[in-house]
Amino acid sequence: MLAESAFTAALGYIAGFNWDKAFRVFWFFLIFDFPRYVITKTYIFFYEVINAFRSRNWEKPFLLKLNKRPPLVSVIVPVLNEQDTVAWTVRSLKEQSYKNLQIIVVDDGSTDRTPEICYKLKKEEGISYFRFEERAGKSAALNYGLKFATGEYVVFIDSDTTFDRNAIFNLIKVFADPKVGAVSGNLLPRNRKKNLLTALQCIEYLFTISIGRRIRANFGILPVVSGAFGGFRREIISLETIGGHEPGPGNDSDITIRVRKLGYKIAFAPDAICLTNVPETLYGLIRQRWRWDRNLIKNRLRKHKDVFNPFSKNFKLLDVMSFVDSLFFHVVLAALTVVYVIDIALNYPELLPFILLVNYFIYFLAEAIELLIAVILSRRWAYFLLFLYVPLFNLYKLMMKFFRLVGYCQEMFTWHSYRDTFAPLKVRQKMIRW
Repeated sequence: MLAESAFTAALGYIAGFNWDKAFRVFWFFLIFDFPRYVITKTYIFFYEVINAFRSRNWEKPFLLKLNKRPPLVSVIVPVLNEQDTVAWTVRSLKEQSYKNLQIIVVDDGSTDRTPEICYKLKKEEGISYFRFEERAGKSAALNYGLKFATGEYVVFIDSDTTFDRNAIFNLIKVFADPKVGAVSGNLLPRNRKKNLLTALQCIEYLFTISIGRRIRANFGILPVVSGAFGGFRREIISLETIGGHEPGPGNDSDITIRVRKLGYKIAFAPDAICLTNVPETLYGLIRQRWRWDRNLIKNRLRKHKDVFNPFSKNFKLLDVMSFVDSLFFHVVLAALTVVYVIDIALNYPELLPFILLVNYFIYFLAEAIELLIAVILSRRWAYFLLFLYVPLFNLYKLMMKFFRLVGYCQEMFTWHSYRDTFAPLKVRQKMIRW
């Protein structure tokens, strides 16, 4: 009887269809997600296609320098109990087409076989290896590596990453623009075939990183250089200038913001591809995302809130736009999704199944278009197999929005990032509470 009533209500809605009614029940997609998922992605697709045929004569002297007189690039790799992956990472760096690398591995007090493996790599591969006897946190390891970095550019990577052969070259070549202070590499999941969850995360990485960061960099509002793979001009971030990384979680977004405040551009290198392992269990994924989400509140609403003050020396319109973009599309839209569902449930209870079904299909079409664009731009044709998982992606995305809201509330009301075991207790106790 209930199904019959819902079917009758849907038929009545279709019979009396007009655009005003459609806007009323699908306002969330039409106002927010259609521009976000379809218009901007279509724009970046044609922008990239057209840009591929443009001559960049201003880049040629820098590219000639990289090929003939390549400047030293210091690669800093913090490790903690990475006995299964650190050798892969170092050997992936040694196989890079860009050879003038100073590889610095800093061990944050590993208790497994990581020290043994790293000492062997030091002997056989010529890397620099330093070890803390007691864990001090990732930021301390990165900063210790900076003490010994002598390259013109510094690249920070995670110890479970491997790289396309030209990744470092493609990252560094973006510094041809002297206004660029930092460059984010392009991250893709190595373990995408492990299970359903990793496949869905691969789609997410293609959407939010491979495509999303192209768009934000194009508009000058890229908010973060990922700690997994990102390059900086050493003179900007050295311990003598801005002081390297600050302790605690979120150090990658924090250092990116500080580089932006100095007036430098934050760029994205889509062809500088690094492969990383993503969480393979739901619990691991939720913990990771809560840490990321809490940092958005800590760094953008609290620590660096001065960018919103027009009387502050750090006030710049592009920085405000970058912050607003991050907060709106992550915090506000997550909350508005809940508002939308409540609105439809209260005002159109009989139409609810029909509206949810139509929403499912329009999001499916939007996400299929987005994945098509992402695969073409990435030129990784094996990713066409991810179309098999697109029907489930919107459900995954809704689930992650819910967990994202939980993470925001944790930080807003309990300052949870200051209890995150990402940093050891002695470090957390000394962190400035923003």
